[in-house]
This record gives sequence, C-alpha cells and structure tokens, in this order.
Amino acid sequence: MLDFESVSSEERSMGPETAYSAVVEHPELGQLTWSIWEYPIGAENYRETDVGPHELLNNLEFGLEHEPPDPDEDGDERIDEEDRQAQIDALVEWFFERYEDPAQRLPYISAEGGYQWIYGGPYDAREELAENFPDLPDDVIEAAVDEIESDGLTDWAPVASAEDYDQYEDNEPDDLEVSAIARDLEDLIQGLPEAVAEPAFEVGGDGLIHMAIPPDATTPDANNPLLDELREATQDLLHELNGTNAHTDLLNAVQRYHATISADSISISQVYSRGIRLANVGEATEKAIARDYLPSFPLSVEAHLSSVLDLNRAYIMAHPEGRRIAENSAAYQRTPSDTEAMRRAADDFADAVASARSLFADDVRELVVQASSQIGHGPQPGRSNQNAAHTFGNLTRFILKQVGTAALFTGAALGGAAITGSIPGGALAATGTEYINLCWSFLVANASALHAIAASFGADLSWMSSAAHILERHKAQKPDS
Repeated sequence: MLDFESVSSEERSMGPETAYSAVVEHPELGQLTWSIWEYPIGAENYRETDVGPHELLNNLEFGLEHEPPDPDEDGDERIDEEDRQAQIDALVEWFFERYEDPAQRLPYISAEGGYQWIYGGPYDAREELAENFPDLPDDVIEAAVDEIESDGLTDWAPVASAEDYDQYEDNEPDDLEVSAIARDLEDLIQGLPEAVAEPAFEVGGDGLIHMAIPPDATTPDANNPLLDELREATQDLLHELNGTNAHTDLLNAVQRYHATISADSISISQVYSRGIRLANVGEATEKAIARDYLPSFPLSVEAHLSSVLDLNRAYIMAHPEGRRIAENSAAYQRTPSDTEAMRRAADDFADAVASARSLFADDVRELVVQASSQIGHGPQPGRSNQNAAHTFGNLTRFILKQVGTAALFTGAALGGAAITGSIPGGALAATGTEYINLCWSFLVANASALHAIAASFGADLSWMSSAAHILERHKAQKPDS
C-alpha cells in the first residue's frame, strides 16, 4: 500500500493546488515515485508515476480518495462550510473564465431562431461543471449552478479566444491578409444601403460628427390642417412650460419636437422618433411627480401634452412612411431578459460615444446616450428599442462609409504610414488624415460593442457583426492598433 504525503501547496484562482507523493526505495529498482495533484479542493487534477530509467509495464491502482465521514464526530458529516463555499466560488469563477452571455458576441436573428452559435454551444453550466469536476459532491455543483444562473440565463457561449481567429494566429502584419481585409471591408461598405431616415449625420466645419437634416425631409403641403393643429398644440404646451425650472427634461423634449414640426422641411421619421422621446420623457416626468421627486405641473400641461401626443400619432399614421415605421416597431418587442441584453450592449456603445469628444459633437453624444437610456421604457417600449437600433445603426454606418478601405493604411491601422489611397466620398479631402484615424480607432476599439449590439438587436443590425469580425481580423494583424 502506498503512503502518500503532502509535498507542496500553491494558491491558484480556484483555491489551493496540493501535490501528494508516495516514494518507495526499491533495493533493485531504486527510487519509485507516485504523485497526484488535488485542485480544486476535493477534485483530482493530475497524476504521474516516475520509475526512473525503467519501463512501466503495469501500474498500481491509486487515486484521490477522501476518508468517509465519521457519523460519531459532530461537524464531520459534510464538508466544512467554509471549504464548501470556497469550492462553490471557485467553480463559479472557473465557469465565467470560460463562458459568457451570448449577447456579448453572438449575432441574434429572430427569423432563424435567435442567437447564432457560431463559436459553439449553447453550453449548460450543470453539464460543464459535472463533466470537468466529477469528484465534487452534487450539492456543491448544484449550488454553483444556482449562482451562475441567478439572472435567469441558462444557455452560454464560450468567451473569446485565439482559436476564434486562428487563421490570423501569427499576429504579424501580412500584406495578403491586409489586402483581403480591405476587400471585405470595401464589399461590406458598398453593400450597406444609404440611410433614408432619422437620424442622419454629417461632418461639421469643426471636424466633428454632427446631426444632419434627415434625407426624407420634404416641404409639407401648404394646406395641412392636421399639421397646423399639431403645431398650435405644441406651441400651447411650450407656453405652459416656459419659465419653469422644475421640469427641464420635458421642456427640452418639447422644444426639440416643436423645432422638428416647425421646420420648412419636415422629416416623418424625425417626427416619429422625437415623438417617441417626448412620450417617454412625459411618462418619466409623471412617474417622478407621483413619487414626489418633482413638483406637480398644472393640469393644463397634462392636457396639452396628451393633445400633442394624440395629434402626433394621427400625423404619423396619416403618412405611408410613418405607418411603415410604426408597424415595424413590433419586431423590436423583447422579453425582460432580452431587453436587459440590449441595454448592456447599448450602454457600452453609448459610453464609448460619450467619451469620444474629439470625434462626436455634443448633439450626437446626447442623442446616443438618450437612445440607450430609453431602451425598454416608455408607453411603447418596442418603439424605444427601435429608436435605439436606428440610432446605433445609422451612426456606425456613417462612420464606416466615412472611413472606407483607406483606413487600413492610416497610422491608426498600421502604425505609421500616412494615407496614400483615395477615400470614398472625399472624406480625406474634407477632413484630413486625423479625422479618418479617429474614426478607424473608434471602430477598432469598439468591435466587441458592435458584436453585442448586433447580437441583441436582431436582424436589422446583423451587418454590424460582419463589420466587427472584419475589425477584429485587422486587429489580429496588428495587436497594438
């Protein structure tokens, strides 16, 4: 019988790794050693037999076994509670080092059943833990699974690894691969349709990206009683709110909406989106008043706001394009868990935009942050989600079209070379190399956010996942970019 002793112990992420060895001094064969490693506590991690220069023909049966509990000794009927919790914590940590919420990277296509498991999966926490730690007690496994699935998520995707991009594993810039990426990026950009609705963007004289007049803006008919009534009701609402410091969010929303419907050229998509924001802010203000967070406003304000929102709906539905946009909002209805995934993805993107003051003007940063904050909220959450999808999609599309394939040759991309090629739309001539570098750096730095948005928002933004793959391929060619 082998007599094992503990010979070393080292702290690792899942607790101590303990090595045990049994040494036999054989009179003819010399020193023979059997070793076994326990990691995490209670689980056999590895075993080894060292017979020196001899050949091992048949090995002894050995392994990690714990002495059965003595029912007569109080406290030994189960694993010590601290050790048990350490095991649970270690299992949870082990799992999240390897698996993640599929919303982080996977494309989500409702028509094809939801998440597209392009990296393998879905993986089940219970199955993965039981398979990798067969020596741990079932109750420890179950407790770890309960923690892992505490948010209701039961299907998991693998975290990003080098194997996902193994065709680029040498990480050295390769001219042929860079050329292939350039072609793929150009094909993607050329395949993206032009934005035909709100929001629209343009590069201002200050070199920043600003809001622009939507492409669907047209001069309304001179004789339009419904529009006249909507303008009058909005003006009345503004008159009631002007001078107040208590409801500034609502006042700002009404002012933006009023500017939209009072313009010489009116965009139905912009009236639609700003009407949604007005309804959302109105509902949030009423809730804040009900909770005594804000003072009440006069009944006349409530009546005028209701009138404006009713007339807004009528005006939208009176136009074919308005009806089409409203009907499409049904595709953006989500379950609570899916809505949370959308929020997480949107928040990451919005934070990135809000931080990029050298690229985006205040009106763009404010728009993106507001779109993210209203996901899942308002009288019609599906329309709020739709607004956010249009905002993120149109902005990303605009940046990609500004950059074009020339971004692959900027200093941001390849670390030093100036742009020598042409840029689609003359963006280089208009804004210069620095602007293109900023655009490209923003896209590369936020490729994972684009993945998450594509995965959570669905088919309309699935192209963003393709863009993210191209960006990550290029990043794999130049890790420092």
